[in-house]
Parts: sequence; structure tokens; C-alpha cells
Amino acid sequence: MLLGIFGVTFLTPADTVFVVAAVAPLVALLATERRAARVRAVLGLRAPGRRTVAQTASALVALPALVAVAAAQPVVVRQQLVRERGDAQAFFVIDTSESMEASSGPHGPTRMARAKRLAARLQLALGDVPVGLATMTDRVLPDVMPTTDSALFDRTLAQSVGINRPPPTLAYRRDRATNLQALIPVVNSHFFSDAARRRLLVVFTDGEASRDLELYGLSIGHTLQPVFVHVWRRGERIYRHGRPDPFYVADPTSAALLRRAAELGGGAVFGENQFGALVQRAHEALGTGKAESHVSAYARIALAPWVALAGVLPLGFLFYRRNL
Repeated sequence: MLLGIFGVTFLTPADTVFVVAAVAPLVALLATERRAARVRAVLGLRAPGRRTVAQTASALVALPALVAVAAAQPVVVRQQLVRERGDAQAFFVIDTSESMEASSGPHGPTRMARAKRLAARLQLALGDVPVGLATMTDRVLPDVMPTTDSALFDRTLAQSVGINRPPPTLAYRRDRATNLQALIPVVNSHFFSDAARRRLLVVFTDGEASRDLELYGLSIGHTLQPVFVHVWRRGERIYRHGRPDPFYVADPTSAALLRRAAELGGGAVFGENQFGALVQRAHEALGTGKAESHVSAYARIALAPWVALAGVLPLGFLFYRRNL
């Protein structure tokens, strides 16, 4: 549940001390009025009303006061009251190697497009569980840390996840850039918060990856059991300008590699058409827990330029009074 909260705060509140600068023009105004009173008494002139003096004094105070407020840098902070589980988090990792560009035809949806759709659906299905997003080839880079903000998740999915983002660190054959051992840092590099006792790792990949799983088997399954979503169809090709790439052929052994990785890590493998079973496994891994509320600031609007601009009003009034 999201609830908008608005408030005003000052970034440098100590700068409001500038308001004491108003003392100088007020003293000058008092001295000027006393001298003018003596001159009017000699010449027998009528003194101006108290209202006129009060207006001038107010303008002299308002000008440095507005400058002082502007110097304190007031900002409007827009916040969200977020209700989410603090004991559980999920991370979705999407394979971005070139083989994920394969499709069943020149105009068919690519593996990447299908993986994105599945990730977006699963994020919504998890409800109040924060979900993070990362991309993978022979390394894993996080794109957004666990959040329940579906708009942020979808925007990151659309704008940051793409083929070769990140590119592999070394030169590979394009269908072997993926290395499942790159998932190891997800376990021990603080992708998840320390408070999240229940953790879910979902990897969307075509499984056309390096066969080397030695380090993966020694580390990945001790703290979490990865779930693999096999985004792959027989006979898919990579199309360049409407023509199939002659250097790429879909690997029929990719499912076997993912099953082996799942067995080593105590996880599971689901096909892209097994979404219901995938959601059920995700809920089983995350269990049930109480959602907690916390405030998350996400927008800040500076008011200082507008406050400084307002100083034109008292300044203009003083010039107007001077010319009367």
C-alpha cells in the first residue's frame, strides 16, 4: 500500500540567521524619521501617517527575511508510506547474453522480451514482497535493489535490461557468454538485506551457458535455492535484418544444464509456460509474514528560487515609496 506524504524541510536552517540583517535598515529608518520630524517641525509640515511608516518598515524586514529563508534552502519533500514485508525479499536475474535475442521468427517475440514479461508478472504476483532486479552474462550487476514499487520495477525492466547489458568481460562464442557461476556473488555480496531471512532467487535464462558448475555447486545452495525459468523454444534462431544468423543454432541440451544446476543448489526449473507452478514455488520459498510500514522519500522540490524571487515585491515597494 502506498500513501503520499508532503512536508517542508530546510537543508541549511542555520542560514536563517541572516534575518538579523533587517536591524540595520530599521535603525536607519528610525534615524531618518527622527531627523525628518525635526525638519517638519521647523517648516510646519504635516507628518505622514503611522501606516506609511509601518508599510516601509515591513518592507525593510520582509526583504532580508525572504533572503534568509531562501538561504536556508527550503524544500518540499514528497514521501511514500510503503507497506511491505521486511523478513522476505526476492531477486530476479535476467540473462542478457546474445542468445536471448533468439526467436521463433523474424517478427516473433525474443527470449528477452518473453523473460521480461514473465518477470513483470511474477513481481506483481509476489505482492508485498520486495523484489530486486539484476542482469547477467558472465557477471551479475544489480539494476534496482528490492522494492515493492511496481512502477519503478517496470521502468527499470524496460529501460535497463537489454542484450549485452552488461556485456561479458571476455570474448566468448555468443551462445556461451552466460556463466551460472556468476550467480555466486548474489549470495555473499549483500544483494539481499541482512533482515531478509527468507530469500528467493529467480533466474530467467535460456540455459545456453558454460558447463562449468564446480564453484557454483560448492556455494550457491548453502543459503538459498535458485529457481530457474527456462526461456527457450526448439528451433529458435537469431535474426539479423529478417534473416537467420548462420552462426547460431539453439542448444537442445540447455534444459539438462539447468536441471543439473538446480539439483546442485537444491532449486527447481520451470518452463516459461509453467507460470502457475512458478508462482506457487515462489510463495512456498518466501512463506508468509507480516507486512510493515515505513516512509520512503522519493521526490524533493526546491523552493529557494521562488522565495528569492518573492523578494522583488518588498524591493519594488521601497522604490515606489522613494519616488512618492
